Amino acid sequence: MSSTFNPSPIIRKEIEDAAQSGELAVFVGAGVSRLVNCPTWEGFADKILIQLVPLGIDYYELSQIQAIPDPKKKLSIARIVAQEKKIDLNYKAIFEIDVPAANVYSHLNKFNCTFVTTNYDKFLVPQSRKTEPEGKWRFYKKADLLREKLDVNGNVIHLHGCIDDPKSMVITTRDYLDHYSRPDVQEFLTYLFESKTVLFLGYGLEEIEILEYILRRGGAADRGATTRINRFILQGFFNAEMALFQKLESYYRETFVADLIGFPKDYQSYSQQVEILATWAEKLIFKGMALTDEAAALEDEING
Repeated sequence: MSSTFNPSPIIRKEIEDAAQSGELAVFVGAGVSRLVNCPTWEGFADKILIQLVPLGIDYYELSQIQAIPDPKKKLSIARIVAQEKKIDLNYKAIFEIDVPAANVYSHLNKFNCTFVTTNYDKFLVPQSRKTEPEGKWRFYKKADLLREKLDVNGNVIHLHGCIDDPKSMVITTRDYLDHYSRPDVQEFLTYLFESKTVLFLGYGLEEIEILEYILRRGGAADRGATTRINRFILQGFFNAEMALFQKLESYYRETFVADLIGFPKDYQSYSQQVEILATWAEKLIFKGMALTDEAAALEDEING
């Protein structure tokens, strides 16, 4: 094995085949939205806490709560204080961000596949569906977590809710416990992993906890049998972390029957994903593409 990561990882054949057959699902996490300057989980929690000053808490209390290392705990406290003091928290304002026309989503939105995301923002707008009313392809209510939503390419399913409806947002520790104990959520994830090839994007080492939570709730893999790999995780590492990558690669394969695809953070940090997804968006051929687009994609692949 090479001692350095490929800045432009080769697309796994399973991902190519799934795109062509219409069975690819891309699972998008917070790391992708951070590339368009959305806050980290820590930053999101701090911005919510600041909204409580001065009517809910003072600056001393703010500093004490901000020192708590778990963002979910901070958000849980913020919601309790907001309810007690009758303060309306403005989640939507945090995601009102001006982004350049060329950004990671301008490439990702070219994918004609199903999207599932744990993000609250609305930067996922697939080109294949953007002329249709949003209500026909964007889903975020708990009642929308249905198997059939996964079978329509271009659907965007917000697993943790959306900023359009604060009541739908899974934010606090209690929200997470309640959400993932729901039979319909577990059935949704089980069907996703059983019927689709799933590509995880934006789940770096900082998001390992939520990534593993999702994989566990999606049904345990049968490690006693030869199982087809249909879960892929694009994750960034420094070249000096190759030994760590190799250990995690074995861990994910053994525990979740998932293939870890590494890329180097040495040159552009996590922004390396923008170039990767730009390349993949051009090379992948999706079911349902117009014949002219498909011919152009084939020609680019041959010439490239």
